[in-house]
Amino acid sequence: MKIRFFTFAGLMAVLAYSQLAVAQVAPEKPRFQIKVLPGTHRVNAAPLTTVNPPPADNLYGIGAAFSATSYPTANTDLSDLWPCFGDSSTPNTDCPYIGNPQVTFPTGGVAVGAPQYVWSLAACDGTTNGSSVGGSPTYIPCGQTETWYEDDTNDSTDDLTYSIVITQGANTIIDSGTVDFGPNPFGGYTPPADIIISGDQNFGTLGQTGKNNGNCDADYNYPTKLPPTSYPIVTAANKTCVDPVPGLAKVTATTEIATATWTKKGKKFSVTYTKVYSLTQTWDIWLQ
Repeated sequence: MKIRFFTFAGLMAVLAYSQLAVAQVAPEKPRFQIKVLPGTHRVNAAPLTTVNPPPADNLYGIGAAFSATSYPTANTDLSDLWPCFGDSSTPNTDCPYIGNPQVTFPTGGVAVGAPQYVWSLAACDGTTNGSSVGGSPTYIPCGQTETWYEDDTNDSTDDLTYSIVITQGANTIIDSGTVDFGPNPFGGYTPPADIIISGDQNFGTLGQTGKNNGNCDADYNYPTKLPPTSYPIVTAANKTCVDPVPGLAKVTATTEIATATWTKKGKKFSVTYTKVYSLTQTWDIWLQ
């Protein structure tokens, strides 16, 4: 069984993410994160609502990619190596400078891995690429999923949820389940928040069998004894992952602002989500 956590970094509080085997009881180093791009653009205080109305309340996709990463993937403080955001006022210790002559890596700048379409099957197969299973936390990614979006919802009450699914035909090689971060921390920003969600990835079973095996994630902090006050919460998709094969792989990322309804069943609470705003981003990569 593998459990994923997403982490808020930069302007947010840090949450942990890890991959665990059945014998493990605690998360290991973080591999997924959400960051807000510091605002550098200006918005008119009084937009021309008749001639040029502002965007409707919604989530707007900006970009998506499967990009290069490196291993180890974390800085000494366990924050992800990439993406790394510039800060003009106080240099980011993880990526302080750029250029020749050297200058502070400015606000609005971001360092990420290069996106690719063709990927090495041998490097991406987590069952055979050296990732440890059976209780070991070692997880060797071949790349990083990155999805960018702008939040114009003005909704900070409903929950922010996210999922990554990668398929080859009818087969699933990654399914994160539904990751609930709790009340949306990005609703109501002025100007609207630009957000990147990223995570280091490999594909397949990691030598495990059955539902929620390998890169198909299991429940985490769910179901709960009481309605939750801490996050993230992962509700498993109950999929069975298989190992990747040569050829096309489709990536689907779903970001939603949804109303969470918690219902007590026996001694536990379970959740259902009613989406309020939804964004789906899809793209293809090729394994060979």
